[in-house]
Amino acid sequence: MKLDGKTVLITGASSGIGRELARQLTEKNCRLVLIARREERLQELLKTLPGKSEHVYFICDVANQEQVTAVCRKLHEDGITIDIMVLNAGVSRYFLVKDFSVEDFRYTFAVNFFGVLYFIEQLLPAMLQRNAGTIAVVSSLTGYRGMPKAASYAASKAALSNFIESLRIDLWKTGIKCVLISPGFVKSEMTGDSSSPKPFFMDTDKAVQRIIRGLENEKTEIHFPRRLSWLAKFSRLFPDKFYARLMYNKRKAE
Repeated sequence: MKLDGKTVLITGASSGIGRELARQLTEKNCRLVLIARREERLQELLKTLPGKSEHVYFICDVANQEQVTAVCRKLHEDGITIDIMVLNAGVSRYFLVKDFSVEDFRYTFAVNFFGVLYFIEQLLPAMLQRNAGTIAVVSSLTGYRGMPKAASYAASKAALSNFIESLRIDLWKTGIKCVLISPGFVKSEMTGDSSSPKPFFMDTDKAVQRIIRGLENEKTEIHFPRRLSWLAKFSRLFPDKFYARLMYNKRKAE
C-alpha cells in the first residue's frame, strides 16, 4: 500500500508513538488528522511538521463518545475523507490485588477499548460506502496472555486484539483492511512512569518505522520487537500452571 497522499487519522497524537508517527508520516506526504486531549502539545507538534497548513487537529478525549461523535461529524462536514485510522490512544495502570477496583477497569477499557470502537462506529460507514480504507489499532504484546500487575491493561488489550481479528473476518470480502499493531516496550510517557523491567526496550522512532513498513506491506499484524513478540506468541502454548508460576516468580523478582 502506498501511503503517499493518504489522509491518516491518529489518536493519542500528542506523545509517544502517535507523535512520532505523525512526524514520519509527513515524510510520506500524508495529510494528518491529529487527535489528543492536550491542545498545547498538538499545536507544538503541528509547528514542526512540513506542510502544516494541510493538517488539522482536534481536542478530544477518546473515552468520551459525544466528543468523538462531534469530531467525526466535523470531519464529514468539512469533506475530509479518512483513508487510514491509527487508533493509538491508550492508558496503563498498575493492578494490585489488595486494591482491586472495578473503576480502574472501567477507565482503562473506556480509553483502550471503547475509545477505539467509538471512532470505528463513526468512520466505518464511509469506508464501507467507498469499499476502501485501513483500520489500524494499537494493542500490545500483553494482549496475548495475562501479565503480572497488569490485569486491567492486559484485559483491555486482549479484548482489542480479538475485536480487530473478528472485524477482519467480517470485512474479509471488502476493500477495508484491519491491522493489529502489537508493540512490546516502547519509549513513551506511559513506559517512562514504570520502574519494572523492560526487555528489548525500543526507541520510539524505530518502533514507528516498523509500523509504517508494516502498513506499506499490508501486514495483518505488526508485532515487535521480533524476539520478544515471538516469545509472547509461543507462551500461549505453555500449560496454564507452568505459565502462572513463571509469571508469579517474575512478579516477585521485580
